[in-house]
Formats: sequence, C-alpha cells, structure tokens
Amino acid sequence: MVIDPQETVDPNTMAGDGVNLTSAREARKRAELDAQLLANRIALLKQEEEKAWKKIEETKKRAAEIVELRKQNEQKFSAKEQFYKQKWESIRSAQTQNAQQREKAKAVREQTRHGLMEQKHVNAQSTKQQSQHMLLQKKEREAAERQANLERSSYLKQRKDDAKRRMEEERMGKLEKYREDYEARTAQEEMLRARTDALVAKMEKEEMELIQRLQNTQTVQRNAYEELEAALGQTSQQISSSRGPAPRPAA
Repeated sequence: MVIDPQETVDPNTMAGDGVNLTSAREARKRAELDAQLLANRIALLKQEEEKAWKKIEETKKRAAEIVELRKQNEQKFSAKEQFYKQKWESIRSAQTQNAQQREKAKAVREQTRHGLMEQKHVNAQSTKQQSQHMLLQKKEREAAERQANLERSSYLKQRKDDAKRRMEEERMGKLEKYREDYEARTAQEEMLRARTDALVAKMEKEEMELIQRLQNTQTVQRNAYEELEAALGQTSQQISSSRGPAPRPAA
C-alpha cells in the first residue's frame, strides 16, 4: 500500500477519531516496510548483475586465453612439422652419401649403443647402490626405532617406579601419620584415664569422709536418743513418788 505524501488529512478528523490515526500509522509502517523490502530486492538484483558482469569478463578473459593458447600450439605444431620435414630431407640426403659416410654412421651408432650399454650398466650400479643405501637407511631406522622403544620403555619403567615410590612414600607417610595420631590418641586416653583415676580417688576419699561423718552423726543421734530415754525414765519415777500409795477402799 503506497501513501501519497501530497494527500492531506483533516486535523479535526485526526484529533476526533483515534481509529483513523492508528490506521494511518499502520499504513505508513506497512509502506515503509514495503519500501525497505523493495530496496533489499533492488540491492540483491544489483549484486547479481555485478556478479553476472564479473562472470562475463572472466569468461571473455578465459576465451581469449584459450584462443592465444591454441595459436601458440598451432605455431609449435607448424614449427615441429617443419623441423621433421627438414630432418627427413636431411636423412634422404644422407642416404645418398657414399659408403664411407654409411660406415661412419654405423660406427656412430655402434658407439651410441655402446654408450647406452655403459649407461645402462651405470644405471644398474647406481640402482644397486641406491638399494643398498636404502637398505642401510632402513636398518638404521629400525635400529633407531629399537633404541627409541628401549628409551621409551626405560622412561615408562622409570615413571612407573617413580609412581610406585611416590605411592610407597605416601603410604609410609599415612602410616606415620596414623602412628602419630594413634600415639596422640593413646596419650590423650592415658591423660583422661589419669584424670578419671584422680577424680575416682577424690570421690572415694569424699565417700569415706561422708561415711565417717554419717557414722558420727548416727552416734550423736543414738546418744541423744539414750539421753532422751533416760530423761523420760527419770521423769516417770518422780511423778510416781510424788503421788504416794493409792488409798484402800473401806471394808
């Protein structure tokens, strides 16, 4: 939806009708969104056009390179053809030469063959030396690998021994700590036992003192009971004496 920027809106209608203002605002947002989407599509189209022109230029450049390469190959082929033509003409000319030239050519060929045989022998010797050298290198690599394996085994054994030694040291340390803890607990138990023994001795002494005090108290209480009984007995005798004999009834 496109809104004409020249279109006028009645201010009274805008102020009096909230629905029209909202619709206009939403229409404006939709128009802005459509414009943004269109701008994005235009940008993408421009990018695609730019890519297409780049591909066209690359294609033209490649075609020119291919044409130039074909031209160079044709020139090389023409030169080679001319070379072979001249060569065959030279051979035909050489065939017309006298026997001395043929013998000379034969000698040259024989010499060439001999040289090839020598070269073959040299190549064989070189191949043999290379094989021996490769065999020696293989043996050296194997020896180095064995040495590396021995060193690795020694290293692993050393690490294992170190780990075992550390475990033994840790175990001995734990045993020593356990021994120290045991001795400390034993000393603590001995101290608590000594305190308990002293407390028991003190309580036994206090118990003996309480028993003795109780016995003394019981003795004092018994003496008091005896004194009370004696006092009561004397009182009864005095009362009887003060009353005299009882009168007898008349016959």
